[in-house]
Amino acid sequence: MQNIKNYSIIAILSLSLIAGIFSNIPLSYSQNDTMSMTNMTTEAEEEEHATTEAGHAAEEEEEKEYNKTSTVRDSVTELLQDKVIPAGDFMHLYDSTPYHILNGHVALKALCEDDSTTPLQVLIGSAPNMTVATLENIAPLSTPGEQCLYHVDLIPGGNVTIITDIALKNPAEEDMEFPPTASVVIGINEITKGEHGHSESEEEHAATEAGQTE
Repeated sequence: MQNIKNYSIIAILSLSLIAGIFSNIPLSYSQNDTMSMTNMTTEAEEEEHATTEAGHAAEEEEEKEYNKTSTVRDSVTELLQDKVIPAGDFMHLYDSTPYHILNGHVALKALCEDDSTTPLQVLIGSAPNMTVATLENIAPLSTPGEQCLYHVDLIPGGNVTIITDIALKNPAEEDMEFPPTASVVIGINEITKGEHGHSESEEEHAATEAGQTE
């Protein structure tokens, strides 16, 4: 009987030990599975965050590039028939502020002399700093002594570094009235965003800066 009891105790201890071993195995697997899932979730979140950040960066870069230079197609037609520009006065035709014009043109059909010249002036620049543009006569579409067609390129260069404004001036000592079919067409192809509005003189700029610092 004593031997049977001893065997029973040994058997019970053995079974308890085996049960303990097997009971720990699923727990270990479960812990490993939980850690694996946690790592996978963290990696997925980090990857999603990196993708989102990359998308935002690309959008910001694209917006910056767009703000630098933009291709547009803006066209304005002004019919001048029966309109009058008084002597020494001007007609303001176009203002792109705060954007600067990088590429465009002006087509003007107006009164001209027998040598295909006209007293009218096309002014370009950034008001109040305007410069008289060079008019290119388009001979096939002109009738010397009556009306001629002129072309002006709107491309910054030389002493005209910023173009935001376009005007038509009558520098003569007499008023000018436009005949039928007289017109001016302005086409803008490319612009860029400027840092400031109309150009200021050095004195005006200094006064503005002084006012901001007070």
